[in-house]
Amino acid sequence: MDEPAFAPLDRSLQTRPVMVEWTLERKRNACLWGPISPELVRADTQVIERPGWYQTITPSTSGTCNEVVLSQVEDRDAERVIDETIATYRAHGLPTKWCVGYWTRPEDFGERLARRGFESWAVRGMGCSTSLELSAAWDIAVRQVNEQGLERHLAVVMQGWGVPPTELDVWRGTYLARLRAQPCVNYYFEALLQDEVVGTASLILRGDSAYLMGAQVLETARGRGVYRALIRARLEFLCARGIEYATTQAREATSAPRLQHLGFETLFESKCYLLGA
Repeated sequence: MDEPAFAPLDRSLQTRPVMVEWTLERKRNACLWGPISPELVRADTQVIERPGWYQTITPSTSGTCNEVVLSQVEDRDAERVIDETIATYRAHGLPTKWCVGYWTRPEDFGERLARRGFESWAVRGMGCSTSLELSAAWDIAVRQVNEQGLERHLAVVMQGWGVPPTELDVWRGTYLARLRAQPCVNYYFEALLQDEVVGTASLILRGDSAYLMGAQVLETARGRGVYRALIRARLEFLCARGIEYATTQAREATSAPRLQHLGFETLFESKCYLLGA
């Protein structure tokens, strides 16, 4: 699909539940904007947003909420913008992460980052109808997480993602704020094998679609159908609430092929670039 330079990105697609046809354009837009939300940033996150640009800076962590998601700049300004952005993150002792896809301008932005030493990995924007039927292993149970079970849930999340214990208080505060929000748009799930939590996942509601996030399975439980069970439970949760379509952005090296096997469609291909602090 040919895209005009500096094409406007319609944010209304995630905030207005309207029954319309799910065209490829609408699916791609829902997938792109799925993780861009004020409900997903932290208390100390600085959001820099303007037409054609969306960036987050979060000094409390070197991981989530530190990236340039949208960047549409003039060709003559690209090198200066890259220099200034790298300097901003380094001033906080943070690595620089940049998402590059069909929405990025100029078109050779990824090549410019690679020349500066950024490492990259391939990503696929993917989606499926929430009515997609999936089988699940009989011995895997999935339940929604509430405040009472948060401590055990967080222990598995941090173990699975390798989050240092020093960030526990920040993560706890973030999860509590999202669980207590009115209206609530963030939901958390955990998979149990013999009453032990072995996998976790989440989602955020985006109008008549939802964005699936953070699925991880502990190494000791892999190959048992835990990942599939987490996908199935979230789709059933959404379908029961009248949410028609689910999207996610998946790494090509890990979850993208698995999601394709389950029935997800590829909406776009992109890359993430990372430069150390």
